[in-house]
Amino acid sequence: MTEITTVVLILGVLLLIGIPAFLGAKAKANDRSAQSSLRSADTNAKTIKADTDSVAGVTTVSLARAETSLTFTTGESDDPGTVSVDGSASGLVLAARSKSGICFALGDADNGVGTVFQNLGPFAHCKASLILPLPTARPTAESTVPAGGWARSF
Repeated sequence: MTEITTVVLILGVLLLIGIPAFLGAKAKANDRSAQSSLRSADTNAKTIKADTDSVAGVTTVSLARAETSLTFTTGESDDPGTVSVDGSASGLVLAARSKSGICFALGDADNGVGTVFQNLGPFAHCKASLILPLPTARPTAESTVPAGGWARSF
């Protein structure tokens, strides 16, 4: 009887340690899915921009033709497979909400700053046109933090 109690106690301790670690890994995987969608959309947007010689050629329709695994909208993103697009803000801004509820944005400014990234945290409306304006200079932050503005990487 003592052996069974000991085994149950050890299993309980292992579960207490393992469950939080699993939940943290799941949230990170959910966030990476949205970030991956943004990177894929950005790669296609850069190709379209190069072909049309303008960010105006990057529309939800042209992106949907180039990347069939994602859905593109000018409205809000409500999941990692739906990317919100705004090409009117001195460049291109893309946004996607992860399954954990975090809104991520990727921007490509026309002014030569390059590709920039933003973690908006649990932003109420994950819509590209509502994201902060693209920076005029290269961001100093290396990686994003929730509600921390533009950075050079996720």
